[in-house]
Amino acid sequence: MAGKLVDTTTRYQGVYARHQLGCALGAGRKRCNCAPSYYGIVWDRAEHRQRRTARFRGAIEARDARADLSGSLRKDTASVRPKKIKLRDLRRQFLEGVDKGVVLNKYGRRYRKRAVGNLESSLNHLPEALLRKPAGSVRKGEIQVLIDSLAQREPPLSGSRIRSVVNSVRAMYRFARDRELVGHDPAQKVRLPAREEKVRDRVVTPAEFTALLRALERPTAKERAENKSRDARDALRDGVPFALAAYATARNQEIRVLDWTHVYFQVGALEVAADEEGRKPGGSWRIVPIVAPLMAILRAEWEAQGKPKEGKVCPPRKGSKSGLISLDNVQERVHRRWRELGLEPIGLHDARHTAGTWLDHAHVSPKVASQIMGHKTPEYQPGAARITLERYTHVLPGELERARKQFEAFLEERTRDDEPPAMAAAQPSR
Repeated sequence: MAGKLVDTTTRYQGVYARHQLGCALGAGRKRCNCAPSYYGIVWDRAEHRQRRTARFRGAIEARDARADLSGSLRKDTASVRPKKIKLRDLRRQFLEGVDKGVVLNKYGRRYRKRAVGNLESSLNHLPEALLRKPAGSVRKGEIQVLIDSLAQREPPLSGSRIRSVVNSVRAMYRFARDRELVGHDPAQKVRLPAREEKVRDRVVTPAEFTALLRALERPTAKERAENKSRDARDALRDGVPFALAAYATARNQEIRVLDWTHVYFQVGALEVAADEEGRKPGGSWRIVPIVAPLMAILRAEWEAQGKPKEGKVCPPRKGSKSGLISLDNVQERVHRRWRELGLEPIGLHDARHTAGTWLDHAHVSPKVASQIMGHKTPEYQPGAARITLERYTHVLPGELERARKQFEAFLEERTRDDEPPAMAAAQPSR
């Protein structure tokens, strides 16, 4: 039998013997009966990988070749450490390249607009003392100190946000190393805090969610004292993102990019993530049925905007650089109003989790619910085999329409049953 290739160590550090296929060692024996070749291995610190020499007939030749390769790599590493470009200038060059589409992400694609904004905001956390240093002289310990300071600041950054800062630094140094501006990445092996597991325990009933949206129309105690009434237009505009999250399962970026050209009132459906800029990596484009409560809200917003044929469903305020609404500002404003009215706020992502809960209680099948939610595959559920849900369960024709009817019936029933009589009587006629 031919056996197999076997490599063994030699008396020289980093030099190995490569035995032939017919060697007795490959057949499990203890002694070699072939004439092996020899090669050396050197660790390339700049590339973080091993480099091999050619194979030689003698171990001494392989040892000398390994020494030459090691010296060459040390010389190359030293040559790409000019220590001239400051970290501030490197950050500027990197962000300019990202903005122009010259700098690509690790997948070889252009950065999306929201990724560009995230890179810029993350790199703004670099302290002034670090920005004044040459980029090539920044050490791993200094990045670790930065991580510690971000975790100890008031208020502290979350673990996920700190990871975003470090990943942005890594992307910047990847750009610099590719252009031989630096010879190392100081953020390569730093210790990062764990991501916080946020428990989505704020799930509301349909009646409670309806009450939260109606409350946006009520004046606060301060506004009543000043004899001010709540602008109905502002109330509607602030409520639309929450309605899209709860009734249409839309994610934040999907809400921001949703256009009127993707809302089809005549068939009662909308395209979510039709714009690639709003699409989650991996794809989440989908058709979502517009249930009755959302239909009323979207029609009111469409009419308030002058029945446009195109344009953002949730337009930004004047002066927006990105051309998209800032949902952080909307959420902060709405939460502040809810608290002033004595109500417990719900977040936009919590509203999306609420939508998933409503679909489940409305007895919409897991396969259809996963399609509406924009999940690639439904989560495992007790009593159902994963392979059945993922491979053999399909959405039959008409199931989306059936899901809409189930969802609407559930919302109507629960809103009617859970709504306090006083609130129903106080509801003004439209």
